Amino acid sequence: MDGQSVGQYFDDRSDSYTRDVGIDEIESSTIVDGFIDPNCTEGDWLLEIGCGDGLLLEYALESTDVTEGYGIDISASMLPDGNDGRAEYIQGSATDLPLPFQPETFDFVVIGDVLHHLVGGTRSASKGTAQAVLVEAANLLKPGGYLIVKDIYYHSPVGPETLTSHLIFYGLKYFARIAARIDEQAAPGLLVSFYTRDELTSLLSRSGTTIVAEEIEKKKQRSIPRRLLIGESGCIRLYARREERSRFREE
Repeated sequence: MDGQSVGQYFDDRSDSYTRDVGIDEIESSTIVDGFIDPNCTEGDWLLEIGCGDGLLLEYALESTDVTEGYGIDISASMLPDGNDGRAEYIQGSATDLPLPFQPETFDFVVIGDVLHHLVGGTRSASKGTAQAVLVEAANLLKPGGYLIVKDIYYHSPVGPETLTSHLIFYGLKYFARIAARIDEQAAPGLLVSFYTRDELTSLLSRSGTTIVAEEIEKKKQRSIPRRLLIGESGCIRLYARREERSRFREE
């Protein structure tokens, strides 16, 4: 799926991905309450790449010392209306590099459930795209700023740990109809590239950041085919810090 196809996919399904709740109805956010709030100071800037409906941004602006928030998303249908909320929103693709921001602008950059949608012709090409986006995100951070990545990870029950991720990618690419019969989550037109925990940590390390915290919530597979084919999966949150400028000079 190219950028235009991905944008159209989410435009068509925006109702499924957006949440019909207000900021005052959000009780908590693991990323905001658990990490951004205790690590931010008044005047900090936050960017969310793949912001969707903007609820994380608005919640952060409402409940922390972050004072400036920016969101970019490929789907115009998912973005909030221009007059809603305190953050500023831009329609654009995470892969249209460089992003329309100055280097070393933000104290926090969040990329949530985005990397697996950055697909190319092969899984290797997809991984290269994800790496490029993470490098760009790190460049947008001020020295000492934090890059926060949330995504779904998979660990194969047999063979190489990346086997499940490869099977999902190429199964959706070449056998979409069969995949849809096996798993209801294999939506027509959807192509994704998931990664293992080790791959995600390596991508972050190569972006010029150092992981300072990690959270994993393992998911129990509901159907027998998923239990047999997928193995271990879950939500992973990685918090990485860009080194201070003085550290770069010393190295």
